[in-house]
Amino acid sequence: MDVDTSAKCAGRGKDEQGHRRSYRDIRREQHAIVRQELLDRFGEDGKIDAHEDPIAWRRTIRTNPVTGPLYRVVIAILGLVLIIAGIPMVPLIGPGWAVIFIGLFLWSTEFLWARRVTQFVKAEVKAFDQFVRALPWKAKIPMLLLSAAFGWFCFWVALLITGVPGWTPDQVEGLLLQVPGLSAA
Repeated sequence: MDVDTSAKCAGRGKDEQGHRRSYRDIRREQHAIVRQELLDRFGEDGKIDAHEDPIAWRRTIRTNPVTGPLYRVVIAILGLVLIIAGIPMVPLIGPGWAVIFIGLFLWSTEFLWARRVTQFVKAEVKAFDQFVRALPWKAKIPMLLLSAAFGWFCFWVALLITGVPGWTPDQVEGLLLQVPGLSAA
């Protein structure tokens, strides 16, 4: 295999010879990468240093002895509000997971434990992405079909709980009302 082909395979769940790597190896590699990122960013003590904040306005707020603790409290409360608001959106219609992850991301700007959680999620998503990219199409198609079926099931449950909204176009509403168990809102 030449250098160009090897470079194309790198990061896609394949080794230098173009063979698929195991999910365990890909996952281990991705978690090592994010551990190193945390170590490079926060050092051995694992503290988020306010004086090294790359964002100037936030560094000014965080280094002030009065506004620094107040800023952390505001971030903690705002992150909690977003996460609490996102939880009921997960089974209902709405961007629940997105809102929860935004709240977690907001927390990760101030709290190292939240940064570790976001880095863990990042490693898991990258590992799964690399593993799936290396799969042959005949293995990807069932995964795609299962994902679509799960998405439709979640959509159906949400409409089962809330009812078909009246703002949907008449043709779409008519089709949805033919689905067993669904009724108008």
